[in-house]
Amino acid sequence: MTLAVGLFDLVTYGIPGALHLSLIMYVLVRLDVVGLASLMSAPSVLLVIGAAVASYLLGHLAHPLSGLLDKVAPRRNWNADDARQDFVTRVPAARDRAFVRADTSVLLAAVELHDKEAAGEITRLQGAGLMLRNSALALAFAFVVATAELVAGPHRGTAACSAALLLVSFTAAIGHGRRVRHWDRLKTLEMCFWIPDIDDMFDPGHRGARAGSRP
Repeated sequence: MTLAVGLFDLVTYGIPGALHLSLIMYVLVRLDVVGLASLMSAPSVLLVIGAAVASYLLGHLAHPLSGLLDKVAPRRNWNADDARQDFVTRVPAARDRAFVRADTSVLLAAVELHDKEAAGEITRLQGAGLMLRNSALALAFAFVVATAELVAGPHRGTAACSAALLLVSFTAAIGHGRRVRHWDRLKTLEMCFWIPDIDDMFDPGHRGARAGSRP
C-alpha cells in the first residue's frame, strides 16, 4: 500500500497543524508537564517524523472547528452566489450561460478534464484560502493563551504585545482567507468561460436545440 500526501494536503493541513502543535508544546512546557531537556534528548529523526505526523493529524482534526469559526467570525464572508454575481458583472456576456449556475466543484472537475495545468492554479488558491482559514483557529487559541499569560504573569509586557499581534493576525487570516476563496471561485468561472461547449453539459435543452438547428 502506498501512502501519498500531496502539496495541497501539506499546505491545507500540515502548516495549520504545525501551529497547533507548537502551541500545545508551549503550553505543556509552561505547565512543566514536558521538559525541554527531554525533548532535545530524543533522536532528531524520530522527533522530526513525529512532529510531521502529529501536525498533519492535528490539521485534520482542527479542520471542522476551523470551518465553524469561519462561519461565526464577523466581517464579510463571500459565498458561491457572490462569486457568480461578481463574475457576470465583469463579464455580462456570460449572464445567461448555463455553466454559471452550476456547482463550482463540478466546474473545477470540468477545468481539470480540459486543462490540468490551469486547474492547478485554482487548486493553489483553494489550498491558500483553506490554510489561512485553518491557521486562524490556531491563532485564536494562541490569543487565549497570551491573554492567560497576561493575567498570570510574570512577563506581562511581552504577553500584551503577543496578544495584540495575535489578534491582528487572526483578523487578517480570517479576512484574507475568505477573499482568497472568493478568488478561486472567480477563477473557476473565468476558466470555464473559455471551455468549448461547456454549456451543453449543464443544459440538455440547449444541446438539443443546437443539434436540431444543424442541416
